[in-house]
Amino acid sequence: MTNPVITAELSLRSFYIFNSAFGPKEGEASEEKKVLFYHPQDTDIDTKIKDVGLSEAIIKFSNTFTKDDSVQTMHTQKTCQFYYQPEPGYWMIMTLNVPFDRKTRDTGDYNEYHGDTIHDTIFRSVLRQAYRMFRMFHGTFQDNLQPNDELDAQANLIGQLEAFYQSYILHLQMKKCDVVDAFGSVQYLPLNQLLFLRVQNFINMIEATFAPIKHCIFLYSDQVVWSGLNPTDLYTLYEYFHSPMFDHLAQSKQTRPAYVTEQGSIKRYTLMVCRKVQNISLCLLLDDGAVENEQSLYLELNAVVNPQLTSISTDIGLHLQSSGESSYSFGCSGNSKDDSPTAPKFIFFNELNLQHRGTVRLGQMQYQSVNGSGLPNDVMNLIVDLLDDVRSNRASVMDETIVKTHDDYWIVKRSCNSRHVFIILNKSSTLIDVTEETKKILDQHVKGIFF
Repeated sequence: MTNPVITAELSLRSFYIFNSAFGPKEGEASEEKKVLFYHPQDTDIDTKIKDVGLSEAIIKFSNTFTKDDSVQTMHTQKTCQFYYQPEPGYWMIMTLNVPFDRKTRDTGDYNEYHGDTIHDTIFRSVLRQAYRMFRMFHGTFQDNLQPNDELDAQANLIGQLEAFYQSYILHLQMKKCDVVDAFGSVQYLPLNQLLFLRVQNFINMIEATFAPIKHCIFLYSDQVVWSGLNPTDLYTLYEYFHSPMFDHLAQSKQTRPAYVTEQGSIKRYTLMVCRKVQNISLCLLLDDGAVENEQSLYLELNAVVNPQLTSISTDIGLHLQSSGESSYSFGCSGNSKDDSPTAPKFIFFNELNLQHRGTVRLGQMQYQSVNGSGLPNDVMNLIVDLLDDVRSNRASVMDETIVKTHDDYWIVKRSCNSRHVFIILNKSSTLIDVTEETKKILDQHVKGIFF
């Protein structure tokens, strides 16, 4: 009788933020002043100091080989550690437990670790996004290093970090991170010219009618129809709207500060989200401090826009129904006509506007699949490898790569002018069959994008 295999999944070991400049001055002995945030919070202070000290040593050691603070990742057998310096002097460190299987052999039990399942690009992106989410709603770390009536500057910063990240980290699901995190992209819903112009006229109308409104985001079935923000900030807000943090805020208040990048500088706005009308969500960025009574403006906005949003939502739904499409066709929701694991699939990614679409379940959606239409972890990682390759070789205007895995997956990557399509075939085929299937999918889904 064989013993059952014990499996440990990928998990977060620690997450901390430090600044060596806050360390002890001459004559002081306390090293804990460097630590601005540490998760798990109940970790003893000696462990916190030891982890920060080790990170400082690794950063200093790596700087002997490079001219800048370019250390990004350190792999060991049991852990994988990611480094990110979002602002001068401030370091964010995320440590993951490598997944393993507990196995038995003649000499006893042992752990077989699977470090190759952790892709550096994906989790470096997760760490960067953790900073961008804080900066979106609280400003930069340096901006928060200001005293208030009750706390000195450093204590105020620590309080802001703890208040945000203790909640944020609880909702991080590391095992569900995939190629979308590496893309940093959102799903757009293309419309015909008439409907798109109607949405644009609606946006122009409310911006002209309500002077405090400076930017709008228009979502239909959680896909972007219109946005007045830069793609990176749009992705951060898009992630926020799909997180439990947003659901919690929506129950308590309608507005909160938001810091948006404009022309190289950060500007503070007030984010207001109108109630969802049928399938439409309308998110507004207001001039900070321009509205005296936010509740009054919120009620007035809803009274004005709700009838129009109801009409627009109905017309979009009828258009998608009459054209034989639904919102899935333009987003990676995976509800394609053939949702089986062996069906041909594709992912399209546009780096210029950070858009993705396709027929593969990604992110949270892959865990809602009935037929298992998601992709194996090794295939996801290979797609990110192909993306890293094209990003590191910008000299090539257009290229195509075909890869076959050991378990009969074929991946075709074609890139042109910062637009990439990944076609995934799960069957034993010849190279001629793969080429023909690729041409069929390109003609059907991304015709006119590639030469």
